[in-house]
Amino acid sequence: MGRSPETFRKGRLLPLKVWDLPTRLFHWLLVALLAAAWFTGEEGEMEWHARIGQAILVLILFRVLWGLVGSQTARFWNFVRGPRTVLAHAKALLTGRTERSVGHNPLGSWMILVLIALVTAQAILGLFANDDIFFEGPLRTLVSKETSDTLTSIHKTLFNVILAAVAIHIAASVFYLVVKRENLIGPMITGIKWWPAPLPRLKMTPAWVALPLLAIAAATVWAAIEYA
Repeated sequence: MGRSPETFRKGRLLPLKVWDLPTRLFHWLLVALLAAAWFTGEEGEMEWHARIGQAILVLILFRVLWGLVGSQTARFWNFVRGPRTVLAHAKALLTGRTERSVGHNPLGSWMILVLIALVTAQAILGLFANDDIFFEGPLRTLVSKETSDTLTSIHKTLFNVILAAVAIHIAASVFYLVVKRENLIGPMITGIKWWPAPLPRLKMTPAWVALPLLAIAAATVWAAIEYA
């Protein structure tokens, strides 16, 4: 769902709620937790580092559940596009003829999936890691020391890949803001995007539904670690 830049210049813009509270909280909590994971890792605070990694797993699992039953713009089936659509959108960026999207644009949808996959892999690898001194991940004993060392090395390297992906994500947001004159950051804070009339009807799932989903995610991660 989109509108051309010409429509935006000529139409009357009205506030449209596009991002629900759970989706916005997920986004910014993930940013905060990734920063905390980096800091605690650098400082050698491995117990806190491990807790933060487990919290990230809970958050990711919650987002997967919310992507199934959450608000329209948060559901994967609503914003994930196929390769042809993504490629067409990328080509259109070069001509300046891309349409604005109510939620994630086609390229953005793939970036979301890539980031979720990378962060999930990173957090899971951390469960099997060790620092050769005092710390071992909660699932370290399920694999050999050699395997744990290999997974630890991948865990460290993968974080640099995540940083690169985050940098691309930020650069894309700046590009859309400066070149396309489309603010993608503001709506992820306020939940509101300015859209020309008539406004599309978006189905929003009540925010309270996120609470039992979060509880399910937390219980699942806890059980997986406790009884593995």
